[in-house]
Amino acid sequence: MTRGLLLLGFLVLPALSVAHASDQIVHGVTLVVKNPGAAAKRKVTLKAKETATDNTLVGDPTVSGATVTITLDGTSPSTQTFTLPAGVSPTTHKPFWSGDATKGFKYKDSKGDNGAVKSAQITVKGGKFQIEVAISGKGGPVGVVPPDSGSAGCAFLTIGGGDTYSVQFSTGQVTNKGSSLFKVANPTSDGGCALPFITPPGDAPLRYRDPVFASVSKTSDVVYGSAINAENQTVTLTLDIYEPTGDTVTARPAIVWVHGGSFTTGDKTSPELVDEANTFASKGYFNVSINYRLEPGGCTPGTPQSVCIAAIGEALADAQTAVRFLRANAATYGIDPSRIATGGSSAGAITALNVGFSSSEDPSAAVGAAVSLSGAALFVTIDSGDAPSLDFHGTADPLVPYPLAVNTQNLAVAAGLDSFLTTWVGAGHVPYVQHRSEILDQTQNFLWWELHLTTAAH
Repeated sequence: MTRGLLLLGFLVLPALSVAHASDQIVHGVTLVVKNPGAAAKRKVTLKAKETATDNTLVGDPTVSGATVTITLDGTSPSTQTFTLPAGVSPTTHKPFWSGDATKGFKYKDSKGDNGAVKSAQITVKGGKFQIEVAISGKGGPVGVVPPDSGSAGCAFLTIGGGDTYSVQFSTGQVTNKGSSLFKVANPTSDGGCALPFITPPGDAPLRYRDPVFASVSKTSDVVYGSAINAENQTVTLTLDIYEPTGDTVTARPAIVWVHGGSFTTGDKTSPELVDEANTFASKGYFNVSINYRLEPGGCTPGTPQSVCIAAIGEALADAQTAVRFLRANAATYGIDPSRIATGGSSAGAITALNVGFSSSEDPSAAVGAAVSLSGAALFVTIDSGDAPSLDFHGTADPLVPYPLAVNTQNLAVAAGLDSFLTTWVGAGHVPYVQHRSEILDQTQNFLWWELHLTTAAH
C-alpha cells in the first residue's frame, strides 16, 4: 500500500531514508539469449566483470530483494523485468538471497518458486566486480527472445532500496541465428542500460524519435468533461490539443500533460508543458494539456489537510476523465487507445504518477507510462499491473522532497514495475530550463520502449 506519502509543509512528512538510487555501469562479458522452440527451453544468461573497479555494492537484497530487466534491440525488440525477492523458499526452506555488502550477494531459486531467474550473483572479490544471471523458461515465463536479427542488449539490475547496475551490450562480437539464438560477446564500450538512456535504433528520420513534422497545430479549449468542485459548483474541464500538422497516421500514441500549481493555481498553458507538447507533436505524438479542478489554498502551507487531500483526488479524477475522453474519441482524433501516457510537473507530476499507479484499479483510464518532473505518488496503491514511471527530481526540492521520489521508485520496483529516477544533486523544484535536453531525450526514449513504439503506426 502506498498511502503514506505526504507533502512537506502542509502534511506530516514520514521518516524516510534516502537511497542512493544511482546507476553504476559494469563492463559486460557475454549476453546469450536462446529460444530452441519450446517456451520451457528458453534461456538467458549474462556475465559482467570489471577489474580495478570503483563500483560499490549499495543496498541489501537479502532484505529488500532485487529486479533485473533484460532489453533486446533489433528487428523485433523486447524487454522484460524479472523479480528476485527476499525471503525463504517454501520448497527448499532456504533463503533466496545470501551474502553481505563486503563480499557480495548470491540469489538461488532452483525450484522456480519466484519465476524464471534460477540464479544471480553480485560479487566483489580481489578487486573484481562481477554480475552473473541465469534465466530459464523452466521456472516461469520468459518473454525476451532473440530479436531476429539482434543488434544490442542491456541488463539493468536494481537492488531494492539501493543502487542500480547497467551492463550494456551495444558493441562487440554479435551472433545471430534467426529466432533461435542471439549472442553478444566482449563488448568494447560501456553505457547506461536503463530504458531512458537507450536511444531507439533506426535510420533518421524516425517517427517518435526525431522531429519529422515542420509545424504543429493547436486547438484550444476543447471540452473534455465537467465535474463538481468542493464548493458544489460545476466546473467545465477543457484541454488544448497539440498535433503534427498534416499528419495522415490515424493511430498515434497520445500524451496527457498536467500542469503544476500546488492544486490551487496554474493553467494548461504552463510554459514547460507547451514546450513538451510541441516537441512531441513534432515527433508524431498527439498531445493534450489539460485544466482540472483547483481548490482555494490547495496544498499550500496553512491550508487544512482535508482540502489538500481532496484537491489531489480531484486532479486525479479529472486527469482520468481526460484519458477516457481520448480513448472514447480515438477514432475522431487519430489516437491509438492502447498507447496513452501521462506527464506533468509539480502538482501535475503527482497527478500523472497517480494516474499511472491507478491503472490496474481503473482500466478505463489506464495508461502505458507516466512521466514526472518533481513529483511523487500520493494516496494511491502501487500494484504490479500499474504503469511504468520515469521521475526527474532534485535533491534540494523544497516542495516535494526528494525522499518521496526515492520511496515512490522503491515501491514501484518492489511491485515489479519499470521505474526510473533521474537525480539532480542540489537542484530545486521543476528545474525544466536547466535540464530541458535531458528531460526531453530521456522521456523520448522511455516512452518509445514502454509504449512499444517499434510496432506503432508509422
